[in-house]
Amino acid sequence: MFGHMLYLALILNQFNHFATLHPEFYPCEIHTTKDGDINVDCQRRHLANVPKFTSLSVISLNLNENHIHHIKGATFSGLANLKHLSLMWNCIPDRFKELRWPSCSLKIDPNAFSGLKNLTSLQLAGNSLKTIPPLPKQLEILGLEFNHIFQIVKPLGTPLLKQLLLNKNCFYANPCYQSYFIDPRVFQDLPELLNLTLSYNNVTIVPPYLPLSLESLDLGENKITHINKESFANLKNLRHLNLGWNCQRCDHASEPCFPCPNNQSLNLHQDAFLDQRDSLISLSLRGNSLHTIPQHLFIRLHKLQELDLSDNFLAYAIQNGTFYEELRNVVSLSLLYNYEPLTSFSELILSPSIEKMTALRELHLSGLFFRVLSNHSLAPLVKLPRFEFLELRMNFICSVSMDAISQLRTLRWVGLSQNMIAFSSCFSTCTSEAIPNNYRTLEKRDNGQLNLQTQKVILPTSELNTMQASGEDHCFFYYSIWHFKKQICSKKLFFDLSQNNIPWLNASTFRGMEKVVCIDLSYNYISQTLNGQQFTHLSKLAYLNMANNRIDLYSDKAFQEISGTLKALDLSNNEFHFVMKGMGHRFTFLPHLSSLKILSLANNHIGLRISNILNSTSLKYLDFSGNRLDIMWDSRRNQYLHFFQGLTNLTHLDISENQLKSFPPEVIVNLPSSLQMLRMDSNVLSYFPWGNISVLKQLCHLNLSSNMLSFLPNMHFELRLVSLDLSHNRLVVIPKAFLSQAINLKNLMLNHNQLKILDVQALPLSFHKGYTFCPAGPHKNKSSCKLVLHANPFTCSCVISGFAKFLRETYLDIPHLTTEVHCGYPESLAGVNVLSIDLHSCQEIFGSVAFLCTLWLTLAATSIPLLKHLYGWDLWYCIQILWTGQKGHTPVNGGSMMDNQYDAFVVFDTSNKAVRDWIYKEMVVRLENRGRWRFRLCLEERDWMPGVSCIENLHKAVYNSRKTVFVLTSPSGCSHESGVVRQAFLLVQQRLLDEKVDVAVLVLLDLLFPKFKYLQMRKRLCKKSVLSWPKNPRVQPLFWNNLRVALVSDNVKAYNKNVTESFF
Repeated sequence: MFGHMLYLALILNQFNHFATLHPEFYPCEIHTTKDGDINVDCQRRHLANVPKFTSLSVISLNLNENHIHHIKGATFSGLANLKHLSLMWNCIPDRFKELRWPSCSLKIDPNAFSGLKNLTSLQLAGNSLKTIPPLPKQLEILGLEFNHIFQIVKPLGTPLLKQLLLNKNCFYANPCYQSYFIDPRVFQDLPELLNLTLSYNNVTIVPPYLPLSLESLDLGENKITHINKESFANLKNLRHLNLGWNCQRCDHASEPCFPCPNNQSLNLHQDAFLDQRDSLISLSLRGNSLHTIPQHLFIRLHKLQELDLSDNFLAYAIQNGTFYEELRNVVSLSLLYNYEPLTSFSELILSPSIEKMTALRELHLSGLFFRVLSNHSLAPLVKLPRFEFLELRMNFICSVSMDAISQLRTLRWVGLSQNMIAFSSCFSTCTSEAIPNNYRTLEKRDNGQLNLQTQKVILPTSELNTMQASGEDHCFFYYSIWHFKKQICSKKLFFDLSQNNIPWLNASTFRGMEKVVCIDLSYNYISQTLNGQQFTHLSKLAYLNMANNRIDLYSDKAFQEISGTLKALDLSNNEFHFVMKGMGHRFTFLPHLSSLKILSLANNHIGLRISNILNSTSLKYLDFSGNRLDIMWDSRRNQYLHFFQGLTNLTHLDISENQLKSFPPEVIVNLPSSLQMLRMDSNVLSYFPWGNISVLKQLCHLNLSSNMLSFLPNMHFELRLVSLDLSHNRLVVIPKAFLSQAINLKNLMLNHNQLKILDVQALPLSFHKGYTFCPAGPHKNKSSCKLVLHANPFTCSCVISGFAKFLRETYLDIPHLTTEVHCGYPESLAGVNVLSIDLHSCQEIFGSVAFLCTLWLTLAATSIPLLKHLYGWDLWYCIQILWTGQKGHTPVNGGSMMDNQYDAFVVFDTSNKAVRDWIYKEMVVRLENRGRWRFRLCLEERDWMPGVSCIENLHKAVYNSRKTVFVLTSPSGCSHESGVVRQAFLLVQQRLLDEKVDVAVLVLLDLLFPKFKYLQMRKRLCKKSVLSWPKNPRVQPLFWNNLRVALVSDNVKAYNKNVTESFF
C-alpha cells in the first residue's frame, strides 16, 4: 500500500512541474535586442488563441497567419509596453483562402487594445473585418488591407496616426458591390497622417478634405474618372502620388480590366497638381488610356524626378509631344507599352523636345512597336549629359544602328532583348505589316519584366549574408554567376541582346560597341564554331553571356581575341552539340583565357568524347551542374578522374545535378587543392569518401543536400569545413566521431532527414555551450552559428531529454525550432514539438526508479538475514517445493522407469493419412517443441531401428516408454489395417500384469465411438487417461494440457476411489 501511494505522489509531483518546463514564450520564438527589448514571433504556429504572455520587456508581437478568431479584452493585459502588434491573415477573405478553410471573421472586443498605452503599430490585414475596432490614441501605423472595410463613418480616434493602409478592401477579388466611402471627418481627425493607401478600393472620386500633412497617396486601381483642380488642393507636402490604372487600357491587360465609360481617358485638369509644385517627387499616371498630355500639366512640378506614363495611348505624343519640356528635372521616365493598336512604326521617332530633359538618366521605351532604330531615332538623346539607362525591350526591332547608340557617351545600360535583331540581311524580319491583333505581350501591371534567364541561386540572400558573416575571412562564399555580373558590370556599359534572332556572329556584328564591357547574347539561335575572330572589336569585354544557344566549342582559338579582358563567361544550356552522338568536344581554349575567373558550363549534358582534363590557371568559379559526371566517372572508365585537376586556382566548383550515384575516392584526391566550396547537391549519392576529404585543406563549404546518403562513418578525420549541408538525405544517426574534429564548423544543415535521436555529443565542439568560437549574431540571444534540424522524425521520449535540454539552453541559430522541429515517434506524439518534452518528468522517473531500487535493496539486506535466522529451514523447504513445482515432474531414479528412453510411445494407424497428419503436425509440434513441459515421443516411422524385426521394435518401444498413447479413430478402437495397434495393446496389458504399471493413455479423435466395455470401464476407473479431441478450437489448449498431465502422472494414483476392487 505504501509503495502505491509513493508512486502516485511521484506522478502528481511531475504534473506540478509540467507548466514550468517549456521555454519562455513557447511555442513562439524570441529575439532580444542589445537594449534588452524582446521581439516575439508567433507566426504560423497554428494558434487558435493568443498565448498568455506576461513581460514588460516585450515590445513586438507577431501573430500573423494563425487561426485566431477572437481577441478578448484581457488578451494583451500582460504586455503593457507592447509597441508593435501584427495580427495579419488570421481570417482570410473567402476568395483568397483555400477551399478547405471555413469562412470566418476576426472578432475584436472593444477594449482589446485599450490597455496598450505604448502601441504605435497595429497590422490587421487579411482578417475579414467589417468595421474598425477602437484603437489606442497613440497609434502611428495602422494596416487594414484585405478586409471588408468599405465604409468609414466614425473618426478613428488616433490623432498621431502617420500611416493608414486601406488598399484592397473592395475590388474584383474581394468585392463589396458598392462605391468606397470615407466620411470627411475621418481625415480631419488625422492631422499628422503622412501615408495613405486606397488602391484597389472602387474609389470613384478623390476623397475630399485629405489631411494637409500627406506625403504619399496611393489611389491606383480604382474607378476615378476625373482629376479636378480641387482634387489635391492644399496638399503642399505631397511627395508621392499614384493614380495608375483608373481608366484602364484593356487591350493589354493580364487581369480583369475596368475601363472608364466609353473607353475614355482619365480627365486631368491642367492645374490638378498646382499645389504640389514644390513637393511632388514621383507621379504615376500609368494605365489611364491617355492619348495626349494636357498642356502645362507638369510645368510647375519643379521637383518631379520619377514619372510613369506607361500603358497609355501616347505613341504619337511620344513622337510629337512637347510635354518633355516640362520635365526638366525628371530623372526616370517610363513610357512602356504605349503602342498604337494594330500598328507597327517603321522606326523609333522621339520628339526633339526630349533633349530639354537635361536631368534624365533612365528612359523606358519597351512596347512601342517599331522596326528600325536609326541614327535619327536617338539623335534627341545625344545631348543629355546624364543619360545612362535605355530600355527598348519588346519592340519587334529588326535593324539597329550601333553608331547611333555609340554617340550616347554617358550610356551605361542598353536593353534590346525580346526583339527580332539578327545583324544579318539574310535573316532580317523587317516588314511593314501591322502587328497581328492576337499578338499581345502578357505584361503584369506591376511593371515586372519578363525574365527568361532564370538561373538557380546557391542560397537565398538572407542565408548568404549569414554564411558570409560566419565564414572565415579567407573563405569567400560565392553566390552565382548572376552575382558576378552585377559586380563586374556595375556602372559599366552593358548591352542586353538576349532573346533575339541572331544566327551567327562575326567581327562586324559588334561595330559601334567597342566600349562595351558586358554583353548578354543568351536565348538566340547562334550555332557556329567560334574561331577567335567574332569579338575582335570588343577590347574591353569582361562579361559575356551566351547561354541557351548552340555554340560549338571545338576550336582552341575560341574567345582568344578577348582573352586578356574576359572575366566571366556563361556557356550554360548549349547542349545541342554535346548531345549529338559520335561528335567530339574539346576545351582546349580555356588555357588561353588568362583573365577568365568565372565560367558556367551548366546544363550541357557533357558526358562523353570530351577533353580528359580542364586546364586554367586563372579560373576560380566553375559551374558544371546539369551534366553527366556519372558517365564520366563510371567505374569502367578512368580517363576523366583528373578532369578538374588542371584548374589550379579553382575555389568554387558546382557539380550538382550530375546524376552521381557515388563519388570515387580517386576523384576527390585529384580535385584542385585550392577548392573552398564544393556543391554536390541534387544528385543520387549513396556514398561519399569522407576519409579522403582531408586532402582539400582549404575547403570551407560542402553541400551534399538532396542526395540519398543514409550512412556516415564513425571515424575521426580532419574536417576544416565552415559550412556542411546534409539536408534532404536519408540519415538515421550522426555518429559521435564524425564531427569530432570539425573545429571550424559554424553552419550545419541536417533538416529533412530520418533522424530519430541526435546525440548532443555528436555535434561539433563549437556548438556546445561554453565555447566562444561562435561570436554573437545580430540578436543578443543568437550566435552566428547555425544548426538546421526541422523535418526530422525525432523520437520523443526520455532518451532524447538531453537533446531537448540542449535545444532550450543553446544560443545557436536554429531555424523553425518552435514550428517544425517535431516528434515523429511514438505515433501518439507525431507532430508535437520536441520542446514540449517534460525534462523534469524524465528526471523524476529516473529518480523514482532509483529510489525504489535502493529501498528494496535496503529492505532485502535487512530482512533476509533475520528471516534466515528465524525461519531458515522452513524457507528452504518452501523454496524446494516451489522449485519442484516450477521445473515440473522429474522421473524417479529406480524401478523399471530407470531405463526409460521415451516419455511416451504413440501408437496409431500409419495407413490413415488424416491421423498421420494430426500426429506430425499437431501432437509432435505441441509436445516436443512447445510448452513448459516438453516430451520425447517414440514414433514407429521415425524412431524404430531399421533391420530389426517388427515385434522386437514394438517390444522395446512399449517397455522403454513411460506411457503408451493409443490414438484411435471410429468405427472401432483398434485398426483393422494394422496389427501393430493390437499387439501394442496386448503388451501394455502384459506390463500391467507383470509390473503392476498402468501406462495406457487413450486419445479418441472422433466424438462418436462404439460403447466398448473396455472404454466404459476405463473411463470409470481412470478418467484422466481417456481423452477426446475437441472440435472447438478454443478448447484445444485445455486438451493439450490434460494430455501433458496424463503423461507425467501415475495412472494408478488417479484411479477412482469409489471402485472398491482393483485388478492388482
